[in-house]
Amino acid sequence: MKKIGYSLLVFLILSTFGAQSQINVFHIDNNAIPPTKEGIFYALPRTVVHVEVKIDRTENYKGPYSDYALRFLGLKNVITANSTTYKINDINMTTYPEPDPDQYYFVELGDKLSKGDKSGLLSLSEDGIFLGTLLPSLDTSRMMVSSSDGVPLFDTEKDAFGELFKYSADISVFEKVDTIIRKINIDTMTVERQYYKRTIVEKSLEQKAKEAADFISKIKDNRFNLISGVQEVNYNKETLEYMDEQLKTMEKEYMKLFTGISIHKTMTFDYKYIPIPNQINTEIPIFKFLQTKGVVDLDEPGGKVITIKIQRVGNTNLVAGYLQKAEKEVKSHGFSYRIPELARVTVKLNDNTQKESQCLISQLGVITYLPMNKWKVMFHPSTGGIKALEIQ
Repeated sequence: MKKIGYSLLVFLILSTFGAQSQINVFHIDNNAIPPTKEGIFYALPRTVVHVEVKIDRTENYKGPYSDYALRFLGLKNVITANSTTYKINDINMTTYPEPDPDQYYFVELGDKLSKGDKSGLLSLSEDGIFLGTLLPSLDTSRMMVSSSDGVPLFDTEKDAFGELFKYSADISVFEKVDTIIRKINIDTMTVERQYYKRTIVEKSLEQKAKEAADFISKIKDNRFNLISGVQEVNYNKETLEYMDEQLKTMEKEYMKLFTGISIHKTMTFDYKYIPIPNQINTEIPIFKFLQTKGVVDLDEPGGKVITIKIQRVGNTNLVAGYLQKAEKEVKSHGFSYRIPELARVTVKLNDNTQKESQCLISQLGVITYLPMNKWKVMFHPSTGGIKALEIQ
């Protein structure tokens, strides 16, 4: 499985702000008027849902003697035509953060910081997400959506294409001998002379199938004789096992000429979905699936539409209500941070099959801010929420 890791933490600047320093933070939008150029920009993260789809592709190849499988070997369940089929094996969901383009902020670092202020560390991630003013630990973990247990994949035969029906390349011609008798009349005597005409004739498909079936029977007899000790040779265990294994392998290869062969491959597809508030409780199509083609684009005709739906659990409703009742937002404040919302993520395959898990979605939660002074703080890089806070 391809995992999306979080970027390494990078300490970008050293600034000076102590217990009594004031850090003024401005939210950037199209109407914002920059107060000064002396400062730094940072972003709050938003949550991206990564959907990983594992597809099993089965390629069925008809054996060259499949039409004679029932007649010569009594086999009914054989591959009768070449085909390719697809099946959804598993769907895994994880989340990872990225900078929210609507939540960029400007930190004013001008004359408000006195020369006597203590030194502090302002740390950001590589892509500009604010991590805090405390020295962060090297904890790059991210919130992951729980997924189902791993399903064993089909075994893929090694070098299968190079080994398809390799015993079908046996000798396909034989020598045909015809006896020609000529009668020669000499006076009252008749003399017969015999001539032999030798020609090379190609074997028919039925003849080849009959020979392969006979050889399978011969291999089975040889295995029986080997195991039962007909040869009266005292083979050691390793030699006996080796010879038996070689005979089984040969029998399997000849059986493929009648039964056909199936080659199984695993394919992985990745999809990115960014939850937004106006799509909550709505099934959003992410791709289509056809049993004959596998994963296809949404504009492809036919197939089943696979959808994703995000539902809020509501853990931040009380906080949002409290903030609405509080005083209006002041113009000057400290760093903004997020309180993420717990959400239920559902990927629906059809009416009876779906994958469901829970995760934290930053952009569905609440954004508020810290006061301008008397604090040191550390943020969760995956959600933009407060991880640690030191009040001076």
